[in-house]
Parts: sequence; structure tokens; C-alpha cells
Amino acid sequence: MSVTEKLSYKSWSAISLILHNGLKKYKPKNSKLVQLNQEVHNDNKTGSIAVFRNKSSMSRDMGFVVTSEEALIENIETLTHWTPNTFNWLGYDNSRKHIKGHSERNLSQINAFVVDIDFKDALDRDRNLNLVNSSIVLDDHILPTLALKTDKGYQIYYILDRPAFLSKHKNGSMPVLSAARKISENIKSTIMEKIPATDVGCNSFGIFRIPREDNIIFFEPELTYSFAGFLMWSKSVTQKSKEKRKSNLKVINSPHSQYRKQTDQAWFRIMLTKHNIKPGQGLGRHNTILTLALACYSSGKNQNDAFNLLDEFNSYLEDPLDVRDMQRCVRDAYSGNYKGASKLYIDELIDTWATPDEKRIVVQESNVQWYKWAKPRTERVYSHVSEWLNDVIELINKVSSGADKVIMSTRAIRNALDISPSTLNRVMKQAISSNKLIVKKGKGNQASQIATLEMVLRALYRKREAESIAWVNYLEAFLKLQNRQYIEEQSVFSDVEGIDDEVDRFGTNISTG
Repeated sequence: MSVTEKLSYKSWSAISLILHNGLKKYKPKNSKLVQLNQEVHNDNKTGSIAVFRNKSSMSRDMGFVVTSEEALIENIETLTHWTPNTFNWLGYDNSRKHIKGHSERNLSQINAFVVDIDFKDALDRDRNLNLVNSSIVLDDHILPTLALKTDKGYQIYYILDRPAFLSKHKNGSMPVLSAARKISENIKSTIMEKIPATDVGCNSFGIFRIPREDNIIFFEPELTYSFAGFLMWSKSVTQKSKEKRKSNLKVINSPHSQYRKQTDQAWFRIMLTKHNIKPGQGLGRHNTILTLALACYSSGKNQNDAFNLLDEFNSYLEDPLDVRDMQRCVRDAYSGNYKGASKLYIDELIDTWATPDEKRIVVQESNVQWYKWAKPRTERVYSHVSEWLNDVIELINKVSSGADKVIMSTRAIRNALDISPSTLNRVMKQAISSNKLIVKKGKGNQASQIATLEMVLRALYRKREAESIAWVNYLEAFLKLQNRQYIEEQSVFSDVEGIDDEVDRFGTNISTG
């Protein structure tokens, strides 16, 4: 197949959008696209990515390094996995079999945030497609750019409109990387609230499925977002999470309370007794050992002692992790890039592998009490607007029967839900302002056209072959909607100090597992 035909693939359009010109255009040597008498112009680009021809090779780091778009195009039909974010350099170990260099601090630019959703099997994956559709819209207005179907789940790409370039400050800090970690963590935790199968332990800037003609569910190049916009969104998520904890929890402090090392905490002792940890079930062996290693590091344990402890733990596993991978976990934990094990990963490990009694021990040890109990809806006289809004959305989705929109009057909604006109009016105003519902009023006494975001995403699936109709144009023309967008007066790429300020507010106790 010719290069021209390959470039017409939708998959190449997605790949090109993700890479943001981070690779050379042509191979520096033996280029088939440059005539013998032509000079190769590559704009001095030095970015590298890793690619793999199957999952088995990927799990063993047995892929190959690509530094040009030409080389990627030549191999595109045989690839299954890649690193969508670009590295400064990548190489091979002494055996020339394993790729080295794909660590976070070697990243040259961040092109996209990717979320891995992994169900039990393909049947469970297909059964949960509608749930995925409604859960991957962040804060009711950030839609993904690309969605891929995997063997047992989906990988969701949120592609940046411009890459976030990484640089190291004199003190060794990398503020863009720190901010990107927090953004990725908030994206995954937000989706996990609705889809427990979300892999929060997946390396945020590691290896993922590469877009192919046979795995793209939908792709819309218009739906890209700025790094600064994601930073603002992530900050709001972090703030809401803090406010929620403050409003719902009362912490009882012992008069003799003091900081407890993570290795002295119940979760650490419990996880060391688990021998049935297997890959493919939430946080698996790699993330378990890395989290335990980070706890050892934060508790001041010597690196050799930590290795010996975790080597013994690994040897007792029914399916032990490869020694090379275990060594890398300990080395990464003691690299100085992290402060300790993240609570997000600790909670996920306990939720996945602990028994009910062990979970109670962990909760009791936290010395936290609920002091505010919300009554169930059935015991209250009035329902909250948010509850009515969910009812309206469920009704519209049910009535639609797979259609792109429904034609329904407010009277019909009131009768179906037994809701008062004034309450429905408040609900509809909130739904429209937050973009949870898209409403086009009918002419005269005609009923309105209504669509939910789930219905809009379904329409996008069906229209994936219509390349000439851009997603945003579809929304504007079909539903007369102007999407909300973040507007940044000052670009984050021209003012690194601005990122420093945001990172300082986030804090640095971030782990990516």
C-alpha cells in the first residue's frame, strides 16, 4: 500500500494530531520519500517514541524506537502499542532487545492524557458502552478527542491543542510534569467515580494502544483542549474534593497523635500478606510493588532493605513479577520524584485485594468519623434539583431509544416524573447552563428538541464515517449549541512561572504508579 493511501487513513490523522510534529518528518538515513539530490529538512527535531508489534512484546519492553514520521508510516500496519507522548531520547540495553529511556523525567512533550478502562471481558465491555459514553465527559463540557476499543475495554484520549513542553529547572524540579501528573490523576479519579473499572494505576505517560482503523470508535480532531484549560479544570476538581472532605468528615485527633510512617500503617501490613495478586485485576503486581516501595521510601527505609523485603514478597506471589520489573519499581520509588505512596492508590489496593474485615481495620485506623448523614430521598419531603436533573436525563435517554434527539414537551416531562412546573423550570435552566441537556425550542406551540450528552456521543459513533462533518459543526448546525470553552488570556506555554504557581497550590505529593 502506498504512502499516500496510508496517510488517508483516519488512524494516521489521529496519530498525526497526537504527535504534534514531535518527530522528524523524514528518516535521517535511507529515506524513501526524499530524492537522492534533495536535502533532508527535519527542523533539528530529536523526539523519540517507542512502538510495539504485540502486547507480549510491549510487556517485555521488546519494541523499537521511532524518531521520524516516515519510519512510523512504514510500520503503521503492524503496530499495536506506542508511547503517545514524546521522549527526548530512547535507546536499547546492551542486548539490543529491550527499550530503555521511557521514564517520565525523560519526556520532551506531553501530547495527550489517556485513560485505560479495563472490564472483565469483551462481553462486559460491550454491555457497559453506554455507561462509558456518559462518564467520559469531564465536568459536563470536556469531551474526549479519541476513543479506542481494546480486548476488554476502552482507551480514551484527551488530546491537547498544543503540546506541553517539559524543561528542568536549576533545582531539578519539572513543574509542567508535576502539573500534568495531577491533571491525569484527577481525570482518572473523576471517571473512576462512575466506572470502577478505570485503571487508576496505569502509568499516565506510558504505553497505550495505537490508533488503528479496526479499533477507533470515534475521533473528532476539533475536540482538543489547552494545557492551561486542563490545569484550571484540575484545580477546580482538587478544590471541590477538599471542600467535600471538610463538609462530610470530622477528624478525631488523639492527644498523643503523631505522624505514622506508611510502613507502620495497617494497609502496608495487610498488603504484604497478599499472595494472590495477579495482572489484569485493578492494580496488579507492578503497581502493588511500586506502592509498597514508595511507602518504604517515605518511611526512611534503606533502599537495599526495601528491595530485600519486596523481593521476598514477590517470591511468595502465585504469579511473581519479573525480577527486572521489580528492580525498576524499587529504583523508581527511590528516584526522588515522589514523596510517598499516594492515598488514591492505597485505597484502590485495599479495595481490590483486602477482605471485608481487613478493610474495616484500615478504616478504623484512620480515626475518621462521619458526622453528617444525608437522609435517603425516600425519607425527605423535597428532592434536590440535582436529583430531579438526573431523573430528567434518565427519562430523555430512555425515551430516545437510540435516537440522536427526542421531541418532548415540558408537560410530558412533568406528567412522566410528577414534578411541578416551577421545579422543572429550575431543573431545565440548570441543565442547559451546564450543558447536561441540549435543547432547541420548537416553533410556536411545537415541542422542543432535546438531547443528552450520552445521545450526542451515540450520534458521534454513528457519524464516525462521515469525515466531512466536523463534530463541532454538527452540534452547532443540528442542535444550535455553542459549546462552552475555557478562554485563557495568557498562554501557559509562554509563561512557565504561571505553572509554578499552580503546581505550588496543588502540592507535590503525587504518585503515578
